[in-house]
Amino acid sequence: MKERTYLTVTALNKYIERKFLLDPYLGKIYIKGEISNFKIHNNNNIYFSIKDENTRIEAVWFGTKNFEFKDGDTVLIKSKINYYFPRGEHNLLVIDMKKDRIGELYQKFLELKEKLDKEGLFSSLYKKQIPKLSENIGVVTAETGAAIQDIKRTIMRRFPLANINLYSTLVQGENSVQDIVKNMKLADNGDNDVIILARGGGSIEDLWSFNTEEVVRAIFNCNTPIVTGVGHETDTTLADFVSDMRASTPTAAAEIVTPNIEDIKNKLKFNLDKLNNRIKFILESSKACIIKNKENPYIKNYLNIYLEYKRNLETTEKNLQRILSAGIKEKKIDFFYKKEEFLDIDILEKYKENFAKTIEHLEANSPINIMKKGYSITFLEDKKVTSVKEIKPKDNPTVQLLDGVFTCEVKEVLKEGVK
Repeated sequence: MKERTYLTVTALNKYIERKFLLDPYLGKIYIKGEISNFKIHNNNNIYFSIKDENTRIEAVWFGTKNFEFKDGDTVLIKSKINYYFPRGEHNLLVIDMKKDRIGELYQKFLELKEKLDKEGLFSSLYKKQIPKLSENIGVVTAETGAAIQDIKRTIMRRFPLANINLYSTLVQGENSVQDIVKNMKLADNGDNDVIILARGGGSIEDLWSFNTEEVVRAIFNCNTPIVTGVGHETDTTLADFVSDMRASTPTAAAEIVTPNIEDIKNKLKFNLDKLNNRIKFILESSKACIIKNKENPYIKNYLNIYLEYKRNLETTEKNLQRILSAGIKEKKIDFFYKKEEFLDIDILEKYKENFAKTIEHLEANSPINIMKKGYSITFLEDKKVTSVKEIKPKDNPTVQLLDGVFTCEVKEVLKEGVK
């Protein structure tokens, strides 16, 4: 049996060190990851860990003057593997390091997307219908870019009757955001049936103007339907989310807003042929019907049939007039008798009797008739006296009789009632 060979730790670490040194892939390594445990030493050396979602590795950057990094930064590192023989450890020896600009922009993209989505700017409830046939098409893009040329060629090929209104704008770089917003407002002036917002492809930095809150809100506030065609098919910006329809490219955007004139011609030709065939069918059917009814006895004797119907109509008219006249005469006689009966009725008889009873009652209770029986009415200072309590000696009351009035002086008041 072959005896096993046992290595020393030194031999093993030497072997591993040699592997690291001889591997060409480990001499220059480009790493992307997230910084953690970031520490700066007094000798300008930086020690940190670089990690991803699965693992991590230690790193060191000797003598750097760049201290703008912190924990959580996503960075791009140019480095090589350093194997430390005494401890049998390896780490990254950093040659150069910079922040991952794309990673930062993408994080901003996600944060703004979440914010605007919560506000409802991307909701389908606000999406406007793209017209099937647009006579005036507004295009917001750079007048010198390839996008406008692609759009013009596509529109002229598909629907040359359309008018293209170009609103030349900056599509990247400083001041591009303000320029895009300004030209979107100009295009949304009511002169266009639809607006195309477009630019050619580029990096995320090149397309960043279309990921800004100002541009997104400008698109949302437009009254005119908007189709975006920004970048290539794999590029998606926040402008695409808020627009009424996203196209993968500027050419695709031009195709969305225009019908194919050849399709229109074919449809018109189809409808014309269908109409001609229908007219031909109606004419042939009518002709066949005429030929079929040519020998019909009603057709041949139409005049005699007409005269017979005319005579029957005249007879019916005379009979109707006779019946109506007799009916009217009978109603007149009946009305006359009803009128005589009505005039003989004394409608006021019942009311006359009630009226006489009322008059009789009023006369029986009349003050004049009462005074005829010897009664009088006494007044003191124009006020009727109804009790001796209202009179005192030396008062001068007035006494009303049936045939006159006299004034007297009270000598004495006796408080004895009628017995």
